[in-house]
Amino acid sequence: MNLLEMSVTVYASLTRHLVRSLLATLGIVLGIAAVVAMLAIGEGGRQEALRQIESQGIDNIILRSVKPAEGNAQQTTRSYTQRYGITQRDVEHIENVFENVRLIVPVMEVRREIYLGQTSTDIKAVATTPAFLKVSRCRLVDSRSRFLTPTDGKILDPVCVVGTKAARRLFGHRDPLGQAVVIGNVSFRVVGLMENPGGGRIGGQFELNNLVCMPLETATSLWGGITIQMRRGMAEKVDYDFLYLAAKNIDAIPGTAGRLRTYLRSAHTQVDYEVQVPYELLQSARRTQRIFTVVMTSIAAISLLVGGIGIMNIMLANIFERTREIGVRRALGARKRDILWQFLAESVLLTSIGGGLGAGLGIATAAAAEMISRMGGEAGLKAVVTSESLVVALAVSVITGISFGTHPAWKAAQLDPLTALRHE
Repeated sequence: MNLLEMSVTVYASLTRHLVRSLLATLGIVLGIAAVVAMLAIGEGGRQEALRQIESQGIDNIILRSVKPAEGNAQQTTRSYTQRYGITQRDVEHIENVFENVRLIVPVMEVRREIYLGQTSTDIKAVATTPAFLKVSRCRLVDSRSRFLTPTDGKILDPVCVVGTKAARRLFGHRDPLGQAVVIGNVSFRVVGLMENPGGGRIGGQFELNNLVCMPLETATSLWGGITIQMRRGMAEKVDYDFLYLAAKNIDAIPGTAGRLRTYLRSAHTQVDYEVQVPYELLQSARRTQRIFTVVMTSIAAISLLVGGIGIMNIMLANIFERTREIGVRRALGARKRDILWQFLAESVLLTSIGGGLGAGLGIATAAAAEMISRMGGEAGLKAVVTSESLVVALAVSVITGISFGTHPAWKAAQLDPLTALRHE
């Protein structure tokens, strides 16, 4: 029997009982659909997590000041000040001792309101140095834009650079360059427009595209450091809210981070800091993805096992119903291997059809889940269907057909022609 004859025979056999054939593939369809959909959602989540991590720079170590539950208060006659977080002494120690740190970029939150008309916004203002643009992985958008320069800090020039999202909210469709942004009660001139392509955040806190950056020296001279009044008689003071440490050698980052944590534990009497290492987070995310892949593979194996058993049952039932047909074909000269290949081809075709339908259903399910999650106007989840997942799904479908169709096909091939002809 040549390939064309086998194809015609298999097609006629399956379409003779079309509904039963489709029901036989239902387990494969649902199993493949579930796996494709879950892998798509998992891949979307993985890419989003990696994008957020990489947007912070895998060669960076980020220190963040964290307000403790009960800080050290310096009591005076009328008031007291709570100091916490990363200090100037920490910066000097890191600069002098840590040889793997090539660049230190301080960032201070300017705790002053930024207004849009008469309404306050959630746009954050920070004071930093010119190197912030590089370590934060931001870029200038307009060819006329520039970032902060050392000269701006020396002459205490009230200039600022605005993130793209903040610029849209403050100025709409107007050109932001040259416009004024009032921070607190001081007017700052916009000299640059910046964007973080990955939509990253400073230490996972402040959205980079929703920031206004000003020179560190200007902010210090205007407000005497970053001190905010909490209520009458109480204030809190933070030297630096964030500290970017750019490493010379990426492979040495885990060791540098370990030494840094040891130093901070000895230098700080309370846990008023957080050490964020994007490199470690990236490695952890990759390990988590491997675990997720193993779990998805296990679920897929169980689903396909159930579907494969269903295919085997249908094929065995087909053999019983078509025993006389097998006997006639053997009497007309069909060999055992012809019967074997015919029934094996039917099994593979059934599972391949189920795999194709399942892949389509999985893609639709993932797209529907993404659309539903975004209906509230929030970012929602992201589903990414990769070509590799579709190829694997179809390949597994074929393998399932071969695995669970071999026994019924072999059993059909072993039928005695005379016994088969007498079968009613």
